[in-house]
Amino acid sequence: MAAYVAGDLDAIEGASVEQHMGRCSACRQAIAPLVDARLLARGWSGVRATVEAPVLPLPIRLARRCGVPEPTAVLLAATASLRTARLVAAFVALAFATLAVGVAGKEMLAPFLLVAPLVPVIGVAAAYGPQHDPLETLVVTAPYGRTRLIPVRTMAVPASVLPLAVVLGLLLPGPNWLAAAWLGPALALVPILLALASFVGPRTGVAVVVPAWSGVVVFSLRGFPATWPVEATQQLIYLSPAVVSAAVLAVKSRHDRQIGAVL
Repeated sequence: MAAYVAGDLDAIEGASVEQHMGRCSACRQAIAPLVDARLLARGWSGVRATVEAPVLPLPIRLARRCGVPEPTAVLLAATASLRTARLVAAFVALAFATLAVGVAGKEMLAPFLLVAPLVPVIGVAAAYGPQHDPLETLVVTAPYGRTRLIPVRTMAVPASVLPLAVVLGLLLPGPNWLAAAWLGPALALVPILLALASFVGPRTGVAVVVPAWSGVVVFSLRGFPATWPVEATQQLIYLSPAVVSAAVLAVKSRHDRQIGAVL
């Protein structure tokens, strides 16, 4: 017993003693006086601290430093489109689109204007539904309902790609306002997607929104200025369906008691 407590036994002998201790109450009582009570208390304190307050993953710690409450930070960290692999894919797509514009020149902004607004839209679509959300079962049963979760995740997805997209936009040949102009259609397409998804689901919704925006960008190639898809007149046009979609979401949330019942 004394050799076990002092750590003088080899791995095999120590494992054998531990197995025996689990079954023999007399040996457990006999070894108790040999163990330093203070050392044992420190050991259990460390185990308790690890179990009760584990080290949070990096995304949750970053969200907490930004002032996000821990329950919300956990739900954001579990969002499929906010995982590292998805974010890297989005960044690579934006980088290649920017490179394509750089190679083609300032008269061909279509690659960036096509990709940048769709990255947050596709990210929002990937944030919902049982096929994508690892916490789907908890979300539909917990008090933290979709009415609060959907706006939080919807804002978090564009925010995650906003810094890089703005930096890459500043590298584009052309006016500096292009770095932020893509946000107009992006912010307009998101409520349109959510409104569609509340009826037909996010997959079908994004299958409608992506070709629609692609059609706008491709149409601009027919003799229009390179910045035509994000100019002020078009931005106002995008605003109309976005407002209608937001109204649809508001009405549907009152009717169904939650936003996007089929998301």
